Amino acid sequence: MNDNIRKLLILQDRDMKFLRLEDELESLDPEREATKRESLNRQQVLEQAKQHMIQLEVRRKDLDNDVEAKKEQIQKYAQQQLETRKNEEYTALGREIDHVKETISKIEDEELELMEEIDAYKPKIEEAKVVAEEAKAHEAKALAEFDEREKNIEKELDELEEELNTLSGELDAKLVTLRASAGDEARQSGGWSGPRHLRWLSHEAAGAATG
Repeated sequence: MNDNIRKLLILQDRDMKFLRLEDELESLDPEREATKRESLNRQQVLEQAKQHMIQLEVRRKDLDNDVEAKKEQIQKYAQQQLETRKNEEYTALGREIDHVKETISKIEDEELELMEEIDAYKPKIEEAKVVAEEAKAHEAKALAEFDEREKNIEKELDELEEELNTLSGELDAKLVTLRASAGDEARQSGGWSGPRHLRWLSHEAAGAATG
Protein backbone atom coordinates (compact mmCIF):
# COMPACT_ATOMS: atom_id res chain seq x y z
CA MET A 1 0.00 0.00 0.00
CA ASN A 2 1.19 3.47 -0.86
CA ASP A 3 2.72 5.07 2.25
CA ASN A 4 0.65 8.20 1.73
CA ILE A 5 -2.56 6.15 1.70
CA ARG A 6 -1.47 4.23 4.78
CA LYS A 7 -0.83 7.43 6.71
CA LEU A 8 -4.11 8.92 5.60
CA LEU A 9 -6.01 5.78 6.59
CA ILE A 10 -4.41 5.79 10.03
CA LEU A 11 -5.24 9.45 10.47
CA GLN A 12 -8.79 8.93 9.29
CA ASP A 13 -9.24 6.04 11.69
CA ARG A 14 -8.02 8.24 14.54
CA ASP A 15 -10.21 11.11 13.37
CA MET A 16 -13.33 8.97 13.38
CA LYS A 17 -12.44 7.50 16.77
CA PHE A 18 -11.98 11.05 18.05
CA LEU A 19 -15.44 11.99 16.79
CA ARG A 20 -17.03 8.89 18.32
CA LEU A 21 -15.47 9.68 21.68
CA GLU A 22 -16.66 13.28 21.49
CA ASP A 23 -20.20 12.05 20.76
CA GLU A 24 -20.01 9.65 23.68
CA LEU A 25 -18.72 12.42 25.93
CA GLU A 26 -21.64 14.66 24.93
CA SER A 27 -24.11 11.87 25.68
CA LEU A 28 -22.97 11.54 29.30
CA ASP A 29 -24.74 14.64 30.62
CA PRO A 30 -28.18 13.62 29.23
CA GLU A 31 -27.65 10.16 30.71
CA ARG A 32 -26.74 11.72 34.05
CA GLU A 33 -29.88 13.84 34.01
CA ALA A 34 -32.05 10.85 33.06
CA THR A 35 -30.61 8.86 35.97
CA LYS A 36 -31.22 11.73 38.39
CA ARG A 37 -34.78 12.18 37.15
CA GLU A 38 -35.51 8.48 37.58
CA SER A 39 -34.21 8.57 41.15
CA LEU A 40 -36.11 11.79 41.89
CA ASN A 41 -39.32 10.25 40.56
CA ARG A 42 -38.93 7.31 42.95
CA GLN A 43 -38.31 9.70 45.87
CA GLN A 44 -41.43 11.66 44.91
CA VAL A 45 -43.52 8.48 44.82
CA LEU A 46 -42.32 7.69 48.35
CA GLU A 47 -43.08 11.22 49.57
CA GLN A 48 -46.55 11.07 48.03
CA ALA A 49 -47.17 7.75 49.78
CA LYS A 50 -46.02 9.24 53.09
CA GLN A 51 -48.26 12.27 52.62
CA HIS A 52 -51.23 10.02 51.90
CA MET A 53 -50.52 8.07 55.08
CA ILE A 54 -50.33 11.33 57.04
CA GLN A 55 -53.70 12.35 55.63
CA LEU A 56 -55.19 9.02 56.70
CA GLU A 57 -53.77 9.41 60.21
CA VAL A 58 -55.06 12.98 60.45
CA ARG A 59 -58.50 11.77 59.38
CA ARG A 60 -58.40 9.01 62.01
CA LYS A 61 -57.40 11.53 64.68
CA ASP A 62 -60.25 13.81 63.62
CA LEU A 63 -62.68 10.91 64.02
CA ASP A 64 -61.25 10.19 67.49
CA ASN A 65 -61.81 13.80 68.43
CA ASP A 66 -65.35 13.67 67.05
CA VAL A 67 -66.13 10.63 69.21
CA GLU A 68 -64.73 12.32 72.33
CA ALA A 69 -66.75 15.46 71.61
CA LYS A 70 -69.91 13.39 71.19
CA LYS A 71 -69.25 11.57 74.48
CA GLU A 72 -68.90 14.91 76.23
CA GLN A 73 -72.19 15.93 74.66
CA ILE A 74 -73.85 12.82 76.06
CA GLN A 75 -72.49 13.62 79.53
CA LYS A 76 -73.89 17.11 79.22
CA TYR A 77 -77.32 15.81 78.25
CA ALA A 78 -77.21 13.25 81.06
CA GLN A 79 -76.39 15.97 83.56
CA GLN A 80 -79.27 18.05 82.26
CA GLN A 81 -81.56 15.06 82.75
CA LEU A 82 -80.53 14.91 86.37
CA GLU A 83 -81.24 18.58 86.83
CA THR A 84 -84.60 18.78 85.06
CA ARG A 85 -87.92 18.14 86.71
CA LYS A 86 -89.93 18.15 83.52
CA ASN A 87 -90.77 14.78 82.02
CA GLU A 88 -90.98 16.13 78.48
CA GLU A 89 -87.53 17.72 78.75
CA TYR A 90 -86.15 14.56 80.29
CA THR A 91 -87.57 12.49 77.45
CA ALA A 92 -86.29 14.93 74.82
CA LEU A 93 -82.81 14.79 76.32
CA GLY A 94 -83.00 11.01 76.25
CA ARG A 95 -83.81 11.11 72.55
CA GLU A 96 -80.83 13.44 71.98
CA ILE A 97 -78.59 11.03 73.87
CA ASP A 98 -79.79 8.13 71.71
CA HIS A 99 -79.20 10.19 68.56
CA VAL A 100 -75.67 11.08 69.63
CA LYS A 101 -74.96 7.43 70.47
CA GLU A 102 -76.04 6.43 66.95
CA THR A 103 -73.74 9.11 65.54
CA ILE A 104 -70.87 7.79 67.64
CA SER A 105 -71.53 4.27 66.35
CA LYS A 106 -71.36 5.47 62.74
CA ILE A 107 -68.15 7.40 63.42
CA GLU A 108 -66.59 4.34 65.07
CA ASP A 109 -67.56 2.21 62.07
CA GLU A 110 -65.94 4.78 59.78
CA GLU A 111 -62.88 4.84 62.00
CA LEU A 112 -62.62 1.05 61.88
CA GLU A 113 -62.72 1.10 58.08
CA LEU A 114 -60.10 3.82 58.08
CA MET A 115 -57.81 1.81 60.36
CA GLU A 116 -58.15 -1.15 58.01
CA GLU A 117 -57.22 1.13 55.11
CA ILE A 118 -54.18 2.37 57.05
CA ASP A 119 -53.06 -1.19 57.79
CA ALA A 120 -53.47 -2.13 54.13
CA TYR A 121 -51.50 0.93 53.00
CA LYS A 122 -48.47 0.34 55.25
CA PRO A 123 -46.92 -2.32 52.95
CA LYS A 124 -47.16 0.16 50.05
CA ILE A 125 -45.11 2.63 52.08
CA GLU A 126 -42.47 0.00 52.71
CA GLU A 127 -42.43 -1.01 49.04
CA ALA A 128 -42.05 2.61 47.92
CA LYS A 129 -39.26 3.05 50.47
CA VAL A 130 -37.35 0.04 49.14
CA VAL A 131 -37.74 1.21 45.54
CA ALA A 132 -36.60 4.73 46.45
CA GLU A 133 -33.54 3.42 48.30
CA GLU A 134 -32.62 1.16 45.39
CA ALA A 135 -33.02 4.05 42.96
CA LYS A 136 -30.83 6.26 45.14
CA ALA A 137 -28.13 3.59 45.32
CA HIS A 138 -28.34 3.06 41.55
CA GLU A 139 -28.05 6.81 41.01
CA ALA A 140 -24.90 7.04 43.13
CA LYS A 141 -23.32 4.07 41.35
CA ALA A 142 -24.31 5.26 37.87
CA LEU A 143 -23.07 8.81 38.47
CA ALA A 144 -19.74 7.47 39.70
CA GLU A 145 -19.49 5.33 36.55
CA PHE A 146 -20.34 8.32 34.36
CA ASP A 147 -17.63 10.37 36.09
CA GLU A 148 -15.10 7.60 35.61
CA ARG A 149 -16.09 7.16 31.96
CA GLU A 150 -15.86 10.91 31.40
CA LYS A 151 -12.37 10.97 32.86
CA ASN A 152 -11.30 8.03 30.68
CA ILE A 153 -12.76 9.58 27.52
CA GLU A 154 -11.05 12.89 28.17
CA LYS A 155 -7.79 11.03 28.68
CA GLU A 156 -8.31 9.11 25.41
CA LEU A 157 -9.12 12.34 23.59
CA ASP A 158 -5.94 13.98 24.88
CA GLU A 159 -3.88 10.99 23.76
CA LEU A 160 -5.60 10.90 20.38
CA GLU A 161 -5.10 14.62 19.87
CA GLU A 162 -1.40 14.22 20.58
CA GLU A 163 -1.19 11.27 18.19
CA LEU A 164 -3.10 13.16 15.49
CA ASN A 165 -0.76 16.11 15.78
CA THR A 166 2.24 13.81 15.47
CA LEU A 167 0.83 11.97 12.46
CA SER A 168 -0.26 15.19 10.78
CA GLY A 169 3.26 16.49 11.09
CA GLU A 170 4.43 13.63 8.89
CA LEU A 171 2.20 14.73 5.98
CA ASP A 172 3.02 17.44 3.49
CA ALA A 173 0.65 20.39 3.01
CA LYS A 174 -1.26 18.76 0.12
CA LEU A 175 -1.93 15.61 2.09
CA VAL A 176 -3.02 17.63 5.13
CA THR A 177 -5.61 19.31 2.89
CA LEU A 178 -6.58 15.92 1.51
CA ARG A 179 -7.05 14.64 5.04
CA ALA A 180 -9.52 17.45 5.79
CA SER A 181 -11.42 16.70 2.57
CA ALA A 182 -11.47 13.01 3.43
CA GLY A 183 -12.95 13.81 6.80
CA ASP A 184 -15.68 15.94 5.25
CA GLU A 185 -16.50 13.26 2.68
CA ALA A 186 -16.64 10.57 5.35
CA ARG A 187 -18.94 12.61 7.60
CA GLN A 188 -21.33 13.32 4.74
CA SER A 189 -21.56 9.63 3.89
CA GLY A 190 -21.94 8.50 7.49
CA GLY A 191 -18.39 7.24 8.07
CA TRP A 192 -15.75 5.18 6.34
CA SER A 193 -16.94 2.13 4.43
CA GLY A 194 -13.81 0.16 3.56
CA PRO A 195 -13.05 -0.36 -0.16
CA ARG A 196 -15.14 2.57 -1.32
CA HIS A 197 -13.14 5.10 0.68
CA LEU A 198 -9.91 3.24 0.05
CA ARG A 199 -10.41 3.73 -3.70
CA TRP A 200 -11.29 7.37 -3.10
CA LEU A 201 -8.16 7.89 -0.98
CA SER A 202 -5.96 6.06 -3.46
CA HIS A 203 -7.13 8.30 -6.28
CA GLU A 204 -6.81 11.51 -4.26
CA ALA A 205 -3.46 10.59 -2.67
CA ALA A 206 -2.02 9.67 -6.03
CA GLY A 207 -3.16 13.04 -7.37
CA ALA A 208 -1.68 14.85 -4.40
CA ALA A 209 1.64 13.06 -4.78
CA THR A 210 1.96 13.94 -8.49
CA GLY A 211 0.36 17.42 -8.24
